[in-house]
Amino acid sequence: MAFNLQHHLNFIYSSPRKFAFNARTLKDYLIWQTDFRAELTRLLCLENHPPASLATESIQTIDRGSYTEEKLSLDVGEGVQAPVYLLTPKQEPPYKPVLVFHGHDPSAQYCLGNYPDEETARANLAVDNNYAKALAEAGYLVCVVEQRGMGERLSDIVQDVFSHSSCRHLSFFYQLHGRTLLGERVWDGMCAATWLLSRNNLAGGLGCTGHSGGGTTTLFLSALDERIKTIVVGGYFNSFRGSILAMEHCECNYVPHILELAEMGYVAALIAPRPFCAINGEKDDIYPVQFAHEQYETVRKAYELNNASQACQLSIHPSEHAYNNQVSRDWFSEWMKTTPKE
Repeated sequence: MAFNLQHHLNFIYSSPRKFAFNARTLKDYLIWQTDFRAELTRLLCLENHPPASLATESIQTIDRGSYTEEKLSLDVGEGVQAPVYLLTPKQEPPYKPVLVFHGHDPSAQYCLGNYPDEETARANLAVDNNYAKALAEAGYLVCVVEQRGMGERLSDIVQDVFSHSSCRHLSFFYQLHGRTLLGERVWDGMCAATWLLSRNNLAGGLGCTGHSGGGTTTLFLSALDERIKTIVVGGYFNSFRGSILAMEHCECNYVPHILELAEMGYVAALIAPRPFCAINGEKDDIYPVQFAHEQYETVRKAYELNNASQACQLSIHPSEHAYNNQVSRDWFSEWMKTTPKE
């Protein structure tokens, strides 16, 4: 008698999804998009999220050569302060703004290109994990949000796995209170977007990018918030079954009930027709590339229905779990227009 449960998991996974992508016309797509976005908003517990004042306090400013790096505290509500870093190029405005999320790093300092030693710097630069700095050096106004559970945003329970984080504690704590850690991270992104877009002398709409765990927040934030106009998701786009459920991942990746609604490709399809680029590594062993190709078919169909096939791209580099600064800069350069915000 076989007691292994994998066959049961396969059976459950094969169940129909409420928002499976079956649209055949643009009208069908728009109805699907509206209904699914509303349901996903509820699933992430964002429908009636307590408001935020968005008050900011400047903490320090550092001259980084071609840009300045300012650290601020942003009020995101319920007494929670989020560290944000504003990288302002030393050139005349208007600026093209990009919202950036770091991955499972010890802090936001890593995507900022600020490392504690040479060995750490070499390892991170080899996988382009300095993408916030790279965008600032390319002339973008970059806003980096330090994510809940990492860096300075820990709880009293910290684990050494996944870069000294509180992701496990926060994930389960929020879930037992009817929330999700991913939803709270998306909320912080929405607050940062509102604050960033309140500035004068902006151009090109708002871009958004992140790698790995930052790619997670980027994908879900962009699926829900249409103020995000140009999107680059690094080292995350895949299927839940092929990545998140196929091996050990951080607890912050798990959203209860998500597979009752949709697979990851359907979430990405909500972004259409806004420009969307997914960056994946051919040798990435935690987000296997074959499942990125599988899920991208749904995205491609959504963009075809929107007559915007040229605005979506799956970019595969030959490396492992890495970002790609050149692909990211090229995508933002192509799709972020220069008309100043009125």
